[in-house]
Amino acid sequence: MGTSKRGRALMTQLKTVKTPTGSNSLPPQGAFETLKDAMGRFRTKSLFVEHKHPDYSAPYTLKPYDHKGSMSMYRKYMEIGDPTEYEQAIALLGSWKHWKLLSEATWFKPLLTEWRRELKVKFESDRYHEMLDVAENSKGTPMGVQATKWLAERYSQQTPKRGRPSKAEKKAALKQEQDEDTLLKEEIERLGL
Repeated sequence: MGTSKRGRALMTQLKTVKTPTGSNSLPPQGAFETLKDAMGRFRTKSLFVEHKHPDYSAPYTLKPYDHKGSMSMYRKYMEIGDPTEYEQAIALLGSWKHWKLLSEATWFKPLLTEWRRELKVKFESDRYHEMLDVAENSKGTPMGVQATKWLAERYSQQTPKRGRPSKAEKKAALKQEQDEDTLLKEEIERLGL
């Protein structure tokens, strides 16, 4: 008869996800069933060679490089680079539901938090290099000027010079001085000096 609606939908999703490059290929389309245990539940810890269960294969490693024939989930996460993590979910685990289960696991949260931070920095670095390229290749054009301005504002180490204090700042400083004077007078009276 063929595949079910769910199976066809998954196959359609897998076709639309860009396959990341790397030394190991992603699991074949039918292989996502191996990411479940004998009772059909999504596996989490046992997916990784560091926490391998004797009854199941461990297709991934937590290391930043492929290890013991297992693919680095960290490396694939970074290569895919989707901040929504949807593409990682589909490409690595075959479903968003499985990804959510893994990402909410107490032992996995600190790792994923660090991966997210690094991905954010990677995006910032990519943006910096794109703007630098625009600034260098479009010198003298309005686009080049805007790119140079953006780079200067964003990455300049200069701190703006401080101007004259505002009226509110002056008033707050004067009130603080008065309060300190009042406290000092009260202490002098209390001590009898």
